[in-house]
Amino acid sequence: MIRASRGRAAVLLLLMFAAGLTVGLAAERYALHRNADSQAGESGRRGGSTIERFADELGITPEQQTLIDPILVETRERLSAVSDRVRPEWEAVVDSARARIEAVLTPEQVTRYRALLDEQEERREMRSRESTGGSDDGDSG
Repeated sequence: MIRASRGRAAVLLLLMFAAGLTVGLAAERYALHRNADSQAGESGRRGGSTIERFADELGITPEQQTLIDPILVETRERLSAVSDRVRPEWEAVVDSARARIEAVLTPEQVTRYRALLDEQEERREMRSRESTGGSDDGDSG
Protein backbone atom coordinates (compact mmCIF):
# COMPACT_ATOMS: atom_id res chain seq x y z
CA MET A 1 0.00 0.00 0.00
CA ILE A 2 2.78 2.43 0.96
CA ARG A 3 4.75 1.44 -2.15
CA ALA A 4 1.68 2.17 -4.33
CA SER A 5 1.24 5.56 -2.61
CA ARG A 6 4.89 6.40 -3.18
CA GLY A 7 4.61 5.33 -6.80
CA ARG A 8 1.50 7.45 -7.23
CA ALA A 9 3.24 10.42 -5.60
CA ALA A 10 6.23 9.99 -7.92
CA VAL A 11 3.94 9.88 -10.95
CA LEU A 12 2.10 12.98 -9.74
CA LEU A 13 5.38 14.81 -9.25
CA LEU A 14 6.49 13.82 -12.73
CA LEU A 15 3.18 14.93 -14.22
CA MET A 16 3.33 18.28 -12.45
CA PHE A 17 6.89 18.79 -13.64
CA ALA A 18 5.84 17.93 -17.18
CA ALA A 19 2.86 20.28 -16.93
CA GLY A 20 5.11 23.09 -15.75
CA LEU A 21 7.55 22.39 -18.54
CA THR A 22 4.78 22.37 -21.09
CA VAL A 23 3.31 25.62 -19.84
CA GLY A 24 6.78 27.13 -20.10
CA LEU A 25 7.14 25.80 -23.62
CA ALA A 26 3.73 27.14 -24.52
CA ALA A 27 4.73 30.56 -23.20
CA GLU A 28 7.90 30.35 -25.28
CA ARG A 29 5.85 29.34 -28.31
CA TYR A 30 3.53 32.28 -27.73
CA ALA A 31 6.51 34.61 -27.44
CA LEU A 32 7.97 33.13 -30.61
CA HIS A 33 4.67 33.57 -32.43
CA ARG A 34 4.29 37.18 -31.24
CA ASN A 35 7.90 37.91 -32.16
CA ALA A 36 7.45 36.33 -35.58
CA ASP A 37 4.35 38.45 -36.18
CA SER A 38 6.14 41.62 -35.14
CA GLN A 39 9.16 40.79 -37.31
CA ALA A 40 7.23 39.79 -40.42
CA GLY A 41 9.58 40.11 -43.34
CA GLU A 42 12.76 39.79 -41.25
CA SER A 43 13.93 36.24 -41.83
CA GLY A 44 17.53 36.39 -40.63
CA ARG A 45 17.26 37.29 -36.95
CA ARG A 46 15.44 35.57 -34.13
CA GLY A 47 14.84 36.84 -30.61
CA GLY A 48 16.13 35.43 -27.37
CA SER A 49 13.49 32.94 -26.18
CA THR A 50 14.50 29.33 -25.57
CA ILE A 51 12.62 28.00 -28.57
CA GLU A 52 14.06 30.72 -30.76
CA ARG A 53 17.58 29.87 -29.59
CA PHE A 54 16.89 26.21 -30.28
CA ALA A 55 15.56 27.14 -33.69
CA ASP A 56 18.81 28.96 -34.42
CA GLU A 57 20.99 26.20 -32.96
CA LEU A 58 19.17 23.50 -34.89
CA GLY A 59 18.67 25.52 -38.04
CA ILE A 60 14.92 24.98 -37.94
CA THR A 61 13.26 26.15 -41.10
CA PRO A 62 9.95 28.03 -41.15
CA GLU A 63 8.36 24.87 -42.55
CA GLN A 64 9.66 22.83 -39.61
CA GLN A 65 8.47 25.48 -37.18
CA THR A 66 5.03 25.23 -38.77
CA LEU A 67 5.08 21.50 -38.03
CA ILE A 68 6.46 21.92 -34.49
CA ASP A 69 3.97 24.57 -33.38
CA PRO A 70 0.92 22.25 -33.43
CA ILE A 71 2.90 19.61 -31.51
CA LEU A 72 3.58 22.14 -28.76
CA VAL A 73 -0.05 23.27 -28.72
CA GLU A 74 -1.36 19.69 -28.54
CA THR A 75 1.13 18.80 -25.82
CA ARG A 76 0.17 21.83 -23.77
CA GLU A 77 -3.53 20.98 -24.12
CA ARG A 78 -3.01 17.33 -23.19
CA LEU A 79 -0.84 18.13 -20.17
CA SER A 80 -3.29 20.79 -19.08
CA ALA A 81 -6.06 18.17 -19.13
CA VAL A 82 -3.88 15.79 -17.11
CA SER A 83 -3.08 18.58 -14.68
CA ASP A 84 -6.78 19.39 -14.30
CA ARG A 85 -7.49 15.76 -13.41
CA VAL A 86 -4.50 15.41 -11.07
CA ARG A 87 -4.56 18.82 -9.36
CA PRO A 88 -7.32 18.05 -6.79
CA GLU A 89 -5.57 14.91 -5.60
CA TRP A 90 -2.19 16.68 -5.64
CA GLU A 91 -3.56 19.51 -3.50
CA ALA A 92 -5.18 17.03 -1.10
CA VAL A 93 -1.83 15.26 -0.61
CA VAL A 94 -0.05 18.59 -0.02
CA ASP A 95 -2.77 19.80 2.37
CA SER A 96 -2.62 16.52 4.29
CA ALA A 97 1.17 16.72 4.62
CA ARG A 98 0.98 20.32 5.81
CA ALA A 99 -1.67 19.47 8.38
CA ARG A 100 0.43 16.57 9.67
CA ILE A 101 3.50 18.81 9.90
CA GLU A 102 1.53 21.50 11.72
CA ALA A 103 0.32 18.90 14.23
CA VAL A 104 3.96 18.39 15.26
CA LEU A 105 4.85 22.09 15.52
CA THR A 106 4.26 24.51 18.35
CA PRO A 107 1.72 27.33 17.75
CA GLU A 108 4.59 29.77 17.19
CA GLN A 109 6.23 27.41 14.72
CA VAL A 110 2.92 26.95 12.90
CA THR A 111 2.64 30.71 12.48
CA ARG A 112 6.18 30.92 11.09
CA TYR A 113 5.67 27.81 8.94
CA ARG A 114 2.61 29.35 7.31
CA ALA A 115 4.48 32.62 6.76
CA LEU A 116 7.33 30.71 5.10
CA LEU A 117 4.86 28.90 2.86
CA ASP A 118 3.29 32.25 1.92
CA GLU A 119 6.74 33.67 1.10
CA GLN A 120 7.53 30.60 -0.99
CA GLU A 121 4.26 31.01 -2.91
CA GLU A 122 4.98 34.71 -3.53
CA ARG A 123 8.44 33.87 -4.90
CA ARG A 124 6.94 31.19 -7.14
CA GLU A 125 4.34 33.61 -8.48
CA MET A 126 7.01 36.26 -9.06
CA ARG A 127 9.17 33.80 -11.01
CA SER A 128 6.13 32.78 -13.02
CA ARG A 129 5.32 36.40 -13.89
CA GLU A 130 8.95 37.06 -14.81
CA SER A 131 9.15 33.98 -17.02
CA THR A 132 6.06 35.01 -18.95
CA GLY A 133 7.28 38.57 -19.40
CA GLY A 134 4.86 40.16 -16.98
CA SER A 135 1.53 40.03 -18.89
CA ASP A 136 0.79 43.53 -20.06
CA ASP A 137 -2.21 42.24 -21.98
CA GLY A 138 -4.78 43.29 -19.36
CA ASP A 139 -4.78 39.84 -17.78
CA SER A 140 -3.61 40.99 -14.38
CA GLY A 141 -5.03 38.94 -11.59
